[in-house]
Amino acid sequence: MSDSALPDRLLSRSARAVVFATVCLTLTAAGHAFSAGAAVPAAGIGLGFLLVAGVAALLTGAERSYPTILGGLLGAQFGLHVLFVQVSDGTVHHGLPHTGHGHGGATMTLAHTLAALVTAWWLRRGEKAAWSLARRIAAAASPPRPLLPDVRVAARPAVRPVARILPARTAPLRHAVSRRGPPRALSLA
Repeated sequence: MSDSALPDRLLSRSARAVVFATVCLTLTAAGHAFSAGAAVPAAGIGLGFLLVAGVAALLTGAERSYPTILGGLLGAQFGLHVLFVQVSDGTVHHGLPHTGHGHGGATMTLAHTLAALVTAWWLRRGEKAAWSLARRIAAAASPPRPLLPDVRVAARPAVRPVARILPARTAPLRHAVSRRGPPRALSLA
């Protein structure tokens, strides 16, 4: 990894964590304020944001599946619910004095679960789109690849003609005629 890739990677991870934390906080704080009839204190929202963004930053190193995002959202929503009850001093919760058990009962659990299901689906689509875009940008930024793979062809040995085997010069030749010396006189007799 190059030196310039590290800040880019941290920026990308931070941006994803902030989006995740913002969606979680907005959804949970709005639902909590609606059911309680009172706004969630700013300290609770700030602390909740820091906690959720911190955990999300640890998990943003790779593309996440729907079940992973849903699990993170369910954990974050119920954790934020408990935090919001604590920062609200537990005095007003869901329009009734908070008694310390149940934290809103089945209705609140169902509301948090449905909100997490829908939000996880929405965030997964965004996650898929962001990773698809990142892959396309990386492919466009990389040097072009040849259409055909670079195949190394082994050098073939040079073809040499077959050497003809010649007879040794000292061996008598069967059909050889020796014509050395002066010609013989032919006798006519």
